[in-house]
Amino acid sequence: MKDKYDLIIVGAGPAGLTAGISAKSNSDMNILILEKQMRPGNRSRGETLKFDPFLEDKIFDPGFIDKITVNKTSKYRFYSPSNKKYIEIEALQKRYMINWHEFINALVQKAIKNGIEIQVKHEVKELIFKDEIYQGIKGIDDFKEFEVKSNLLILADGSENSIINKYGYQTPKENHLILKVIAENVNFKENIVELFFSTGENMPPGVLSIFPRSETSAEANYVQFADSNAKDLRFWWDKICSEMPIFSDRFKNSSILHYDIARLPFGGPTLDILVPTPRIFLAGDNAGHVPATSGAGLVSSMKMAHEIGKIVSEIYDSGEIDKYFSSDTLKLIIKKLRKTAIYRDLKEKAQVAVDIRKAFFKTLITPEKIDEKWDTFIAPTLKNAVEFF
Repeated sequence: MKDKYDLIIVGAGPAGLTAGISAKSNSDMNILILEKQMRPGNRSRGETLKFDPFLEDKIFDPGFIDKITVNKTSKYRFYSPSNKKYIEIEALQKRYMINWHEFINALVQKAIKNGIEIQVKHEVKELIFKDEIYQGIKGIDDFKEFEVKSNLLILADGSENSIINKYGYQTPKENHLILKVIAENVNFKENIVELFFSTGENMPPGVLSIFPRSETSAEANYVQFADSNAKDLRFWWDKICSEMPIFSDRFKNSSILHYDIARLPFGGPTLDILVPTPRIFLAGDNAGHVPATSGAGLVSSMKMAHEIGKIVSEIYDSGEIDKYFSSDTLKLIIKKLRKTAIYRDLKEKAQVAVDIRKAFFKTLITPEKIDEKWDTFIAPTLKNAVEFF
């Protein structure tokens, strides 16, 4: 590891790796990616994605996504909280259930091939400033302290980023706990994504999703739109698995292979979060680059990170880094990012998700009221939002 780089990226997940690949492909920068875990992608970001040609146009070889895909489907079924009513929707794009580690390994190999240095088990603890201008980072590597300088920084280490909190940078307002499991012996009847809404007097508002990976295995996610901790979330997961009609039938004899609880943003990108301070960019979950639609967050965070990588390489190639962060020029940078198709898409989907959650959890609230309005209001609303799934 050198003493100084042109760009340091904190976080070797999909967003961080993509930002590095993008920056390197557009400029001959010296790039270092730091990952605090023992390997990149150690915590699975999600094993379902909404296929986008961007993946193989800009990142992977043609046909790669098919090679790591274990199942595909474009069918969705939404159940009312009582499970007495449902609607089926054919999504405009298929969901691909992938092998997560093969996906991450391919990103890592692409980055290394492009000349990007990756260091694992390196946790960034502090940012270095001089006259309020970013200069570098300090961190810990196996209990040894280290210090590295850089001209530019991208923070892409998730919504639970302690660095962001330490320096008071704005984060997405809606961050909720999400529980993820990979299970075998799941009782399926069809190759269809199923979504369940939990609400009522004695149950926190939330959404459960089941993504079939084979005839007997699935990825399941459970997010609560309430103030809760990991213990509470696990309690409600166990209760739903044993008591909720249909959902409990799917998992009553299942075996859990993988279990994790993390925090994800659900409110879309925050206006002031792209460039919190000169020379520093945010990407991925900590910038809200995740749409509130199941199976779409992986690609959206990568596409936004790709745009940020291009901007960073443009700034570096100019030879006048500080000029780019003057008040007027910085406004142009942020405006350019906001005009990208992926940013506009994130904002639009965030609003649709807010409207749907409002209808379920703030307006109708009880399972009985939701059932009463299902055919005339809820089902048509979901059907009209098909382009967002």
